[in-house]
Amino acid sequence: MVGGNTEEVASASDRTMSIGEVLSGLEPEFPDITISKIRFLESQGLLDPQRTASGYRKFSVQDMTVLRWILRQQREHFLPLKVIRQLLDESGGQIPEEFSGEEATGDVQPFRERGNSHTFVGSVSVSLEELAKAAGLEISIVQELEKMGLLFGHETGSVTVYDDDSLLVARLASTFLDLGFDIRHLRMYLVSAQREAGTLEQVLLPLMREDSVARSQVNKQLDELIEAGSRLRQIVLRRSLGRLGQ
Repeated sequence: MVGGNTEEVASASDRTMSIGEVLSGLEPEFPDITISKIRFLESQGLLDPQRTASGYRKFSVQDMTVLRWILRQQREHFLPLKVIRQLLDESGGQIPEEFSGEEATGDVQPFRERGNSHTFVGSVSVSLEELAKAAGLEISIVQELEKMGLLFGHETGSVTVYDDDSLLVARLASTFLDLGFDIRHLRMYLVSAQREAGTLEQVLLPLMREDSVARSQVNKQLDELIEAGSRLRQIVLRRSLGRLGQ
């Protein structure tokens, strides 16, 4: 009896699925999932399904579990793919131990960086639909922001993804729209930033040389100027608003 149960469990764990079966299994929880998205995650080193002799992907139960965890991290916390990949690499392709309870409860645990050894420098990587949902905007509004040049999508294979800057821009735009502004009003911030960038380039580009020391010094100066410019702009803006800025 015990031996029979063990064989049944082993048989279930050894079962493999086609990419279509994986898609069908994920759709109830992730209605926007597509085969292209699954292939994209594989191309980024997050999945490594087996291949048949003819080249077809065969996903294990463990592959399905990891994929579901990846999608939950993206949906709930927009965890950067670079971070997800590093976490999986460190745990041998398994769901990291601190997240293991998620599969039982379905709850996504808040991500926490674990000390200085994890300086995750990267960006979120979300689709247009995910970006719009995270910012509380209609997809058409996000597309308009992209046409205006306020945010950008990046082509990765056959998929277009948006980074953390785009997510922040979309959320800031949502704040303006919620307060009654028209989306066209946001263009003044783009024009102002482009003019400021042109001035900074005129001053700093002549100082830029090929050696790394010079580049590091210029980058440091640029950071200081951006910070000082931001503070100066805030002061001048409030002063220009008169009573409204007091």
